[in-house]
Amino acid sequence: MLTINGRNVCENISEVVSPTRAALAVIDIEDSTIWNEGADAIILKNVKTLIESARSINLPVFYFYNRRGPALNNISPAYIRVLMNLGWDIERIRQAWPEGEGAGELHPDFAPTPNERVIPKDRGSAFEGTNLELLLRTFQRESVILVGCSTDWCVEATAWYATNKDYYTVIIEDCVRGPRPDGHIAALKQFRAIGLDVLDSGELLRIWGESES
Repeated sequence: MLTINGRNVCENISEVVSPTRAALAVIDIEDSTIWNEGADAIILKNVKTLIESARSINLPVFYFYNRRGPALNNISPAYIRVLMNLGWDIERIRQAWPEGEGAGELHPDFAPTPNERVIPKDRGSAFEGTNLELLLRTFQRESVILVGCSTDWCVEATAWYATNKDYYTVIIEDCVRGPRPDGHIAALKQFRAIGLDVLDSGELLRIWGESES
């Protein structure tokens, strides 16, 4: 650690992701067939490995999913307009979230322990309208490690919020995915450009392994 004007500052990535300092936030890996094959299946496997490792070192794990409905009554007209700009038509929106029906749940491969938190969210950022910041203070955590979906939307929104709230922010690049390849690549480039820590899961597991020895 560095000491600057009487304050301790993490000098290296091992200090940032230390089991005594960090928490793992799993963003929007929901019950969907996209995780069944190809690159997305590999991402899911990587995330599951990180979760098991986090549990072994008593690092807090928070899971998030998008709360939708019923009838999109938690989403504003402006946000629906965003969906339309992304190519959703009105009938698809109505069919996806019919009146009286809610949607949103974790991927079935996850089995959160009683000590882990499952948190629904209504917007992109995992901080917006949730108790994540309260939980981070309760667990005395200074660092947020981000994995999940989508790199250039919910993960990015959470990263910006965490950074603006003075949390060390880490993105695990082989544990995030986006439906827009150009956006995924651009978001990872932007994370690095603004000085966030970006590393792969193998490096994170190595650091955590050393912390146990």
